[in-house]
Amino acid sequence: MRDQITALKELQNIDIDLKEIETNLKKFPNKISEYNTEINKYKELITNEKSILSELEITQSSLESELEENEQSIKKAEEKLFEIKTHKEYEALQKEIAEMKRINSELEEQILLMLEDIDNNEKKITEEEEKLNSKETEYAQKIQEYQIQIEELKVIHEPKIAEKNKILERINTEVLPIYENISNKNGQALALVVNEVCTGCNMNIPPQLYNHVLTQEEIYQCPSCKRILYTSPGE
Repeated sequence: MRDQITALKELQNIDIDLKEIETNLKKFPNKISEYNTEINKYKELITNEKSILSELEITQSSLESELEENEQSIKKAEEKLFEIKTHKEYEALQKEIAEMKRINSELEEQILLMLEDIDNNEKKITEEEEKLNSKETEYAQKIQEYQIQIEELKVIHEPKIAEKNKILERINTEVLPIYENISNKNGQALALVVNEVCTGCNMNIPPQLYNHVLTQEEIYQCPSCKRILYTSPGE
């Protein structure tokens, strides 16, 4: 059974390596996706702000056109004042001119507020574009690093699988299910015994069981964590 313990230890080491490789083969693409998602959020924000800016500029242009039309109407009305002969018509036109001037005053205030909004929006777009450029530079480097690591992991993944398969050929069919069952539950199926203590769960094992483990004649399991026990050479 000693050869089985040796093979199981090799299998466990391979499984530990494979677990890390496969974890990173999932994690690294996820990290790349997270970076791209954040970049897209900045781009979407900038797009939305530019859309708002466009609407503000359209409104500003509309207000300015209305103001210009009113200015022309006021000018024509003021010229018409000199042609009016009755006092009543003169007063009516004066009121009309005053109302148009009042409307223009409001329009001018609206335009000023609109210009302020446009200025603030343009500043926000500039700030977000600077953030985007900074993030794109930062993340481009990180993404490249992850992509390199992914390719490196892919290169060693298949040989590790092949190595595992060779080890599996050396393990008895009645032993492998025990290993796999414990591995699925505890992460690692084997535990070294040091000074009659299972290093898997740090619990003492009975002296008689320890003596059996030293012989490695059979598969012996920790009473507490059920891991397969083994000792280091020389014990």
